[in-house]
Amino acid sequence: MGFPITAPMAGGRPSPPPFYAPYVLVALLLVAPPGPALAQDASACDGKIVSAIAIVPRDPSFIRIPSPLRTVARGVGLHHTTTKADVIGRFLLLSVGRSCTEQLRAESERILRFQPFLAEATVRTVSDGAGGVRVEVETTDEIPTVFGLRFRDGLPAALRIGNGNVGGRGVYLAVRGERGFAYRAGVGLQLVAYQALGRPYTLALVADRTPLGSTVSIELGHSFITDLQRTAWHVGFRDVRGYTSFVRPDGDALSLGARRRFADVGGVVRIGLRGRSAFVGGLLTHERVAPAAYAVVVTDSGLVPDTSAPLRGPFAPVHNMRLNAVVGVRSVAFMAVRGFDALAGAQDVATGVQFGAIAGRSASWFGAGDNDVFLAADLYAGLGSAMSFAALQVEGEARNDRNTDRWDSMVASGRLAWYFKPSAAYILIGSGEFSGGWRWQERFPFQLRLGDREGGVRGYRASRVAGGVRSVGSLEARRLIGRLTRHIGLGLATFVDAGRVWAGDAPFGVDSRVKVGVGVGLLAAIPPRSRQLWRLDLVVPVSTDADARWELRLTSVRWRGFWREPGDVARARAGAAPATIFTWP
Repeated sequence: MGFPITAPMAGGRPSPPPFYAPYVLVALLLVAPPGPALAQDASACDGKIVSAIAIVPRDPSFIRIPSPLRTVARGVGLHHTTTKADVIGRFLLLSVGRSCTEQLRAESERILRFQPFLAEATVRTVSDGAGGVRVEVETTDEIPTVFGLRFRDGLPAALRIGNGNVGGRGVYLAVRGERGFAYRAGVGLQLVAYQALGRPYTLALVADRTPLGSTVSIELGHSFITDLQRTAWHVGFRDVRGYTSFVRPDGDALSLGARRRFADVGGVVRIGLRGRSAFVGGLLTHERVAPAAYAVVVTDSGLVPDTSAPLRGPFAPVHNMRLNAVVGVRSVAFMAVRGFDALAGAQDVATGVQFGAIAGRSASWFGAGDNDVFLAADLYAGLGSAMSFAALQVEGEARNDRNTDRWDSMVASGRLAWYFKPSAAYILIGSGEFSGGWRWQERFPFQLRLGDREGGVRGYRASRVAGGVRSVGSLEARRLIGRLTRHIGLGLATFVDAGRVWAGDAPFGVDSRVKVGVGVGLLAAIPPRSRQLWRLDLVVPVSTDADARWELRLTSVRWRGFWREPGDVARARAGAAPATIFTWP
């Protein structure tokens, strides 16, 4: 059994409620008394000139490495260097010699809290006694250690080590190694710089070789992290070789190999729209998929071709270049709260509505093999208070083959959630997730597992139940216990998941019954107000399933927004979506 404790998932593990849930949520929001939002220092700075900025970065004060062991600690990523003041300063919207406004102060604080290497951030303004204001910034770092260890048959099979804040420069760096057993050994490197070229640009690089595939990707971009910026842009390339596994009700899983290449370059500009924000721009995307001719079974001794149960093939290769128009509209305000997805850490949740869309057309003069129209959209809506808050996010895309005038390759997913926090120590979270894919017969096949680790029903990870559409509902109650020491916060959770799948167009898909899993969890945050939540969950399946069994899960979940769709859904997308440029709540 392996306990991967890196690569935090954003947005938790949402799941869909019954059809009447939106009406219940709206009713509860209307009757729930407003709760206090996270207190913020709103010292008057209206129009006054900033005379000085003082930045005080703090380390997490958790790991104290003895001097003789510091060389070893640096080598495995345990050594911590406090974030440099100049790195923090480049994220601020306030500057010396310019006017100060409460909006600039609040947005600066929110941008700092959004950074994954910072656990806490406050930005205050105080009078300098001479008619101006002084800005005081204080931050606390996250624990930077990256460590993951996976076992197979009781022996170590894969190791991942790294540092999430190398040199205090806001750089994530991790390396990994993996035993190949009957296949080649795996090695990999991941680097993310959250302040590339001395600007708030994000540079991400992945070079990874697995026992059966490889990934090479590079991205550079500037997402919309605040309505106060004028432009956003993104450039990216990804080349993935590997096998996608498809479970069968009986027999070993089948795997279909493919090489997928994606590239995009584009940008958007913000324009005013009666006090709200609108975005317009363009995006050029490239997609090439070359599926294998037949499926294989991945065994402990090697790959075994399987021709007895083909995956409804053959599948045609994809080669497309598209010119896309990008539009977006948003009218949101951010509310600071504590202890929603994090244990007790601060989060900035969005109230209001925003919508982004892409409309694209294949460009034959760029060598596109397809003749199609592509549409994608992303909708977010949130409302409520620090006591009772509800939000919805939905993403979808589809293509229209102009040769046959037929829509296919349709993917949709979404999350609906309600947070009810009657006191600082308790919270009840009801959430729902829906995912589906349709009309994939002629393209690369698509399958959603009931027990997928990111988006499925907990307790059914070994289940062979899968389909083309998945719906999962979850109800979780959490209690904040307090601090084990001044460095560690603890909590408890009890939860229940219920979900099912529908066969749809998926290979070996079935219409399942509703499956239920229940569990308890020990929660931890290091430091206590970190937005990274560590969980040790014991989950038990309570519905009939021959392959389901109890699970002990150790995971690390860092809040980076309301929701990110599960990986098995994201892998089916064309690689061109509004989230490429926009940063959604």
